[in-house]
Amino acid sequence: MKTERDGWHGPVVGHSRRPCGQCGYQWVTKAVSFKNYAAIKKSTTKAKCSKCNSLNELTLSFSYAEPAYHAIDPFFGLELALKEDTRYGTVWVYSAEHLMHLKGYVSARVRENHTMNSSYFSRLPAWIKSYKNREMVLKVIKKLEKRLITKTLS
Repeated sequence: MKTERDGWHGPVVGHSRRPCGQCGYQWVTKAVSFKNYAAIKKSTTKAKCSKCNSLNELTLSFSYAEPAYHAIDPFFGLELALKEDTRYGTVWVYSAEHLMHLKGYVSARVRENHTMNSSYFSRLPAWIKSYKNREMVLKVIKKLEKRLITKTLS
């Protein structure tokens, strides 16, 4: 089992899948989420077979869990400092350069439309790219810029 010494401090998911020990027919699966590796107390869990209803002991395999909002550092799993929630979702950036590129894209009046999914901007949520949300997203970007300036000055 991995530990925090491996560098990951973010969410972890333990998952297991095996045939039922009683009937041998149906797959018994289970996934368990943990806040981090320190929250894992044991590497086994129990789950019932959906066919014969017998209780099976499962050995968990652990992997990094990526939250749906993606506002964590991909290398250490730590929560990002430069993020701001909106009613549509979370706007987050890794650095000042990332923020500058996002601001340039959102504030651009004319954007190139590529059919390929090859750039960072093509993967942005539709609500960030939407014209009707442009002013709201730019306000959030201004808040992030102020927070960035405050963090670099202190």
